[in-house]
Amino acid sequence: NNCLHTRERRRSTMNKATPSTTMMDNKGQLAVALPSHQPMPLLTKLLFYGVLPIALPVVVSYKMLTDKSYRLTTTSLFSLVNGATKKPCTDEWYFQDVGLLQKLWSLPSAAAYVKKSADTAPDSSSDDDGTPLLEYQVREGYCGSATQRCILKSLGYPSNSIPDQKGGESKPDLWCEHVKQIANESSHGGDDGIETTIVRGSDVTYEEFLSTLRQGLDNPNCRICCNYLRSALTGFEMTGLWKFHPLFFVMKLYGGHFSPILGMVEQDDKEEKDNPFIAIFDTNHKYNGAYFVPCRRLYDAVSSIDVGSKKSRAIILVEKKSV
Repeated sequence: NNCLHTRERRRSTMNKATPSTTMMDNKGQLAVALPSHQPMPLLTKLLFYGVLPIALPVVVSYKMLTDKSYRLTTTSLFSLVNGATKKPCTDEWYFQDVGLLQKLWSLPSAAAYVKKSADTAPDSSSDDDGTPLLEYQVREGYCGSATQRCILKSLGYPSNSIPDQKGGESKPDLWCEHVKQIANESSHGGDDGIETTIVRGSDVTYEEFLSTLRQGLDNPNCRICCNYLRSALTGFEMTGLWKFHPLFFVMKLYGGHFSPILGMVEQDDKEEKDNPFIAIFDTNHKYNGAYFVPCRRLYDAVSSIDVGSKKSRAIILVEKKSV
């Protein structure tokens, strides 16, 4: 049975995979370097502070009045995010609980992101050095590219052979196309490459979604990218003057996010056995690294509709092919 063999291989590397305590902070988080400050280009500033505050209300209002599908989708998204505002995951005990984080880093699925340096070959026999393979996005809109780098490094592709972060990785299909291209170029065609599988939230039941996560996390050659509506977990997060900016509303309802899924920790409550905590490493450093969300809430965030593509968001399984 492949699943049994996979689990045995995972367990056999458990002790070796656990990251060094020297790489952890006092909150149980992996010590991932913060991104250097990236000043906003002048044209972006003009667009953000000049054009969008005027154009967005007009465009959204027009679409709401003339497009029934857009109106229904927006209403559904608002209900989802507003519900999360009343009970955000960020206010729950489990969100970044130290005890859960300790369990997380003992899991091979999470330790795969820390057990080797970025330039260690996949089949190297050298000792693990605990170097983090995770990184934060350097700028808003670079989450997809940052996630690609995290996943590819954890699969053994050297950091210096992977392109720097960039924008544009905003759709699952395009994300998959580019990550396969990067892997092929990074290895110079020297391995069998990677396979990607897109699992859209709206295309599967919750039980199928959970099963897919379990299988992917149990596979040592597989990593999981999550494209989700983060505000479905955190709510509107209305703080400061930013909440009065028209772009704020649009980003919270329509702005998807990419981050790697690190692992799964079962709940102690037997009634919640089918609703384990899913650990996400948020590529936005403002969320301070890894956090936990109940699987059912993540399913809702992944099942949310992207108004641009009119498709739901997705989890993406990235599997390195066996040589």
